Amino acid sequence: MLNCEEFFKQCRKEYGDIFSLYLWGQVITFVGKEHNYELFARDDAFDFRGEFKKRVPGDAMFANGFGDGDYNAKAVKEYISDKLGLYTKRMQKCLHSATQKYIGDGDDNGRATIYKIYNVMTKIISTPIADIFVGEEEAVYDDIIITFAEFTADIAIFIAIPPLLDFIYPGLQGYVNRIIVKSGLYNPAKKHQDVLVKHIKNQVEKRLREKQVYGDSWKRPKDLLQDFMEEESFDTKNVDYEAIASKFCTFIFAAIHATSRSCANAIVDLACRPEYMQELYEEQLEIHKQADENGILPFESINEMKKLDSFVRESIRLTGDIAAHPRRVVKDYTFSNGLQVPKDHVVDVNFSDVYQDELLQGPNPESFEPFRHINKNFPASKMSKNFLAFGGDVLEEFLL
Repeated sequence: MLNCEEFFKQCRKEYGDIFSLYLWGQVITFVGKEHNYELFARDDAFDFRGEFKKRVPGDAMFANGFGDGDYNAKAVKEYISDKLGLYTKRMQKCLHSATQKYIGDGDDNGRATIYKIYNVMTKIISTPIADIFVGEEEAVYDDIIITFAEFTADIAIFIAIPPLLDFIYPGLQGYVNRIIVKSGLYNPAKKHQDVLVKHIKNQVEKRLREKQVYGDSWKRPKDLLQDFMEEESFDTKNVDYEAIASKFCTFIFAAIHATSRSCANAIVDLACRPEYMQELYEEQLEIHKQADENGILPFESINEMKKLDSFVRESIRLTGDIAAHPRRVVKDYTFSNGLQVPKDHVVDVNFSDVYQDELLQGPNPESFEPFRHINKNFPASKMSKNFLAFGGDVLEEFLL
């Protein structure tokens, strides 16, 4: 099968919006643009996180697996989303310093050669996230940045390896993966947990000591670690460092990869289309007038980068997966067209049916039109009917 996209188009043409394929020892149903909203809306019938947990043995790698869905939802909202405005200055400084460190100013003509751009982007994106997660003091260490940057790729080996053992018996691959991890033969998360525990312990002990010494005059750090330390379950006399590290692992997995991949693809798309650089650059110059004396833009300025947002959105649209977001059916379900899928069946979203549709994307959906999304109501970081890749892939699905 050399052209999966064409194969999916042919299946869509012959069998309709919903069709099934036999892959790796099981039947998987793919849902197109007319009914995929049901997969996102009916979380009582379709479980993304449960299917993910069957593929990746988080329960074997971490003490608490990938955590509780309700807790994750609360933490994302209260500790991250609601505080993004407070982190704006730090994030911009971190992104600038990381770009200088891993790319630099280039040669005398301002040109720089970037090798393995995805790996470079993971380190750049990891820098502000590490700063917000474990604090400014620990985020300067290379080992913590490497852990943030490489954790997802190391864990994803369980997804990348084809489930050949499922041909023998459905679910056997996941069972064997768990045995390998629990027996200690191979645990890709172990080295990263050790790094996290080391830095978390440094900060927790330092903060508890300083808070006791300075009392009310102690300056509270603003980061995710401090939020964890202020939870009712946190025991200052018996700190469970591995449990805190497991929480960080969950958020790292969800935060780094999708952002880094999207940024890397967008940079490549821009490098291949230099005719758009000047127009995007001029937009940045205009918005940069809103910066303060230190060159820091207000959080609201991000929403004014209409052309850049459209370019990134178009890049994500044409470089994403053909099909993704697998879900396990938790109870017998009947789609609005009458098609039924049984409990424990796996369903997947046919992305290409959305991204190659002229009614949803506009004229010439197969071509790269960087400004086709200008003045749309949804930015590239959010999901909508004609754009499914970014937001849902990261937080709205995995963490919740």
